[in-house]
Amino acid sequence: FIPSMAVILSAFADILMTLAVVDLFGLKMSTAGIVAFLMLIGYSVDTDILLTIRVLKRDEDPLNTRLLGALKTGLTMTLTSFFAILAALFIVQSFSVVLTQIFIILVLGLFFDMLNTWITNVSILKWYAEHKENKK
Repeated sequence: FIPSMAVILSAFADILMTLAVVDLFGLKMSTAGIVAFLMLIGYSVDTDILLTIRVLKRDEDPLNTRLLGALKTGLTMTLTSFFAILAALFIVQSFSVVLTQIFIILVLGLFFDMLNTWITNVSILKWYAEHKENKK
């Protein structure tokens, strides 16, 4: 129950933080913005599930080794997407309002996803895994 709630909390926090910054910048959201938020949910849940499975299912390695392995894979995935989308943002901002809006939301969301996944979710899962191991 707790790992599932951590995934949901992280995805919700990603959306909320991104939406707050989009509102602070005064960006007008269209259906393209909604599409970007749906894509953001996919990115967020993907990295959170990667982390959760690595931490809870691979019992043969120590906890910190499992966390480090998940961190390497997850940050590689997220940073690759982040920089690819950032490069695309600079290319399309002069001729496509729709793609610009999608890419701005995704860049902001991926930044917040790194914070929420690798600080908040890791803390919750580490506590949960240690608590579970101490009960054995």
